Amino acid sequence: MILEAFSDVLKDQFEDMDSSAVEILHAWLLNVLAEPTPSTQVSKVIHTEIELFELAGHPVFIGKSSTGDTLLKTLYFYCESYERWQFGRWLHQIKPHQFNEVSS
Repeated sequence: MILEAFSDVLKDQFEDMDSSAVEILHAWLLNVLAEPTPSTQVSKVIHTEIELFELAGHPVFIGKSSTGDTLLKTLYFYCESYERWQFGRWLHQIKPHQFNEVSS
C-alpha cells in the first residue's frame, strides 16, 4: 500500500525532475509528515511509523519502532531498485557508437 503510493509519486516525478529517487522520497515523506492530521491510510501509517528529526539543520527520518525502521529501509531499497531499473532501460536503448558521444 505504501510502496504503491510512493511508486505513483516516483513515476510522476522521476522523469520530469533532475532529482534522484531518494530525493523524491525525502520530499514525499516531508510532505506527508507536514500534514497536521493524516488524511489517507498511507499518511496515517507513515505518521505512526516514521518520525522527523532535525540534525544540524537537516531533516532526518527515523523509525518509531522496528516496523518503522523496516519501512524506511524498504522505501530506500525501492528507490535504489527503481534507479537501477531506469539505468538498465537507458542502457538497452543506447547504441554502442553513442557511448563516444556521451563521454565527449
